[in-house]
Amino acid sequence: MLKHGGAAVASAALVVALQLGASDAYAQDDDAGVPDTPAWNANTGLVTGLGIAVLIPDEGSAGGGLEFSARYGIPVGPTVMAPGGRVGGYYLQERFIGILMPTFRVTVPLGPLAPFVQGGAGPGMLTNPSEAGLAWLVGGGLMVHFGGVLSLGAEVNLERITGTGFEVLSIGPTIVIGG
Repeated sequence: MLKHGGAAVASAALVVALQLGASDAYAQDDDAGVPDTPAWNANTGLVTGLGIAVLIPDEGSAGGGLEFSARYGIPVGPTVMAPGGRVGGYYLQERFIGILMPTFRVTVPLGPLAPFVQGGAGPGMLTNPSEAGLAWLVGGGLMVHFGGVLSLGAEVNLERITGTGFEVLSIGPTIVIGG
């Protein structure tokens, strides 16, 4: 995998995102028309997360990394629109992979449920040998929020750095403490 421009496909990558931190304190204004539900409260305002990634490639040894994300959720009609950013660093088969991208997430809060789609694009790079390209991300998932204390969910993301052969499909659970 990842050797001298060969196809880099890390299918069945497992990402366990233990998201520390949650949304800002959110004051509910009854006149604003924003429902006071766990999913709305957890997705509005500032939301930060720190994720641990375990990468399992098609061949060769496994790798891992860390991802930090932040977004600011703004209620717009029946959705929460959230511009944000993501920084990731991974180590896989004697190579460091780094990404830095602005992101955008759309969440549709339905009581305690919060299905979402997300995407982003920005610079990405690999070392040993050095390669760089446009890093992009598309994905989505479903979260279940339990009253601002705990949220559980699942998400699927496809991340690629163009011109490098690096591609990761991440499928995994998401656990949010305090959201």
